[in-house]
Amino acid sequence: MEHDIVLECRGLSHGFGDKPVIHDFSLKSIRGEIVALVGPSGCGKSTLLRAIVGTHPCRQGEVLLTGKDQPAPRPVTAPGRDRGIVYQQYSLFPFLTARNNVALGPLLDRTSLPRRFFRPFQTRKTRQTHLAEADALLARLELGEAGRLYPTEMSGGMRQRVAIAQALIMKPEILLLDEPFGALDEATREELQRLLLTLYQENCRARKAGNSPPYTILIVAHELNEAIYVGDRVVGIS
Repeated sequence: MEHDIVLECRGLSHGFGDKPVIHDFSLKSIRGEIVALVGPSGCGKSTLLRAIVGTHPCRQGEVLLTGKDQPAPRPVTAPGRDRGIVYQQYSLFPFLTARNNVALGPLLDRTSLPRRFFRPFQTRKTRQTHLAEADALLARLELGEAGRLYPTEMSGGMRQRVAIAQALIMKPEILLLDEPFGALDEATREELQRLLLTLYQENCRARKAGNSPPYTILIVAHELNEAIYVGDRVVGIS
């Protein structure tokens, strides 16, 4: 059986000055798989994610990404909407509600500045569509009642769910999570770990129905037991 490879890292090496951080790292990730990365501080986990997202290309090697409708993998050279990333410190706009934070990405991606300025009525209709998508996604992430709250009115766990929704609404080929639960208390962390298992179950249902699984995730885990709990596969970096 030929696997549907979404992400492939080939011989990645990187460093800062004379200090090597990543050396000859290779990895393949199958569509619908949740891969958990574990390793000590300073071993290059976050640097690896930044190379995949395209903000910090490695000195050697290449990152290849294959979309659902792409005939062949393409090299990653810059950030793109086919990759979403959520950091430990969520980046929400404090002056926007949860639903507006989530709907902002599609609005900026699918409409141009001239269109938003010169065709306000069309933009308003498009915005309503994006808000409906945001509401539906927030409901799936158990935030249906929090859509009209501002970040200062939400708990840390709620804000992190909104940050995940921000990434998922763009329908990325792969979602990158850089220790997203590390700053949360134990109970909230377990709650969000169960959220990842919910996404895993959606992948299972899609496969059973003969469809392509919607969520491919690469997560830098806070602890080994977290990696084992949420991941299909655990990759250790030394």
